[in-house]
Amino acid sequence: MVDFASLPIPLVPYTPVCRPGLGITVERLSKLLDYISVDVIAAPHRLDFHQILLITDGEGALSIDSTCYPCRRGTLLWVRPDQVIQSFPRPGMEADVLMFTEAFPLRMGAHMAMLNDVLRPSHWQLSDSEFGAFQRVLNLLEEEFRRTDRGLGEDLLKHLLTVALLHIDQMCRARHARTEADFLTSDNGELFLRFRRELDRSYHVTRLVEDYAAALSCSTRALSRACRAVTGTSAKDVIDARVALEARRLLAHTDLTVSAVARQLGFSEVTNFGKFFARRVNTTPGAFRNEARAKPAR
Repeated sequence: MVDFASLPIPLVPYTPVCRPGLGITVERLSKLLDYISVDVIAAPHRLDFHQILLITDGEGALSIDSTCYPCRRGTLLWVRPDQVIQSFPRPGMEADVLMFTEAFPLRMGAHMAMLNDVLRPSHWQLSDSEFGAFQRVLNLLEEEFRRTDRGLGEDLLKHLLTVALLHIDQMCRARHARTEADFLTSDNGELFLRFRRELDRSYHVTRLVEDYAAALSCSTRALSRACRAVTGTSAKDVIDARVALEARRLLAHTDLTVSAVARQLGFSEVTNFGKFFARRVNTTPGAFRNEARAKPAR
């Protein structure tokens, strides 16, 4: 099995210029581009920290795990650690950029851990009211970040970061039209987290909900209920999304044949993998690979 983290894709460490001893940074995109060239960020790379971008002016694009998202004013993006990204800012594109380490946020139990999940949404186009509300939170974060620390600065930043993350979670809920009864419960959250950990270990071995329920010592009904409470979709859909994510990564960033990718992901027949991939990604594995490798040239 290919260890995706071992692939020859550069990992960018968290090395802030301002307040280097702190696990959070708030900066403007144009300022960051003073330290790194556009050619470098256009090549595939990974981050070992979280990066949230709110586009405030101009246009461009950002690819996250081989899905390319158009960027314009009001676009919000969340890049999680180890996701493969490529950035294509056009001249005049500007953004507020929030970066923080995995250890920096306040402990939020299952709730925070699910916000970190690479299968959760990474891209939103905000309404005018959402844009204004989220930018106010980022402005408070930046103001506190620039302020001379008198002893409580880190605590204030952690609480303001929590507010920002909960804003994002609230927007996710609103987009799925979830009712108060659907909101996350502690039991659902803990079971879902255990499921996601097991899924990351076993997605290349089994895609059966029954196998995961057995591994977690719960019923398939309880597992499906937890997945719907957290993600709004079924356990089977979460499993297939994780397999499809790894398929996209392997096709885009390795030289493995399509048959080898199929075997890596537990498919006994390459035709079955092709049907699965087409159903999940709406294209064939070969066409996806060609498209992914043409992006840097564009």
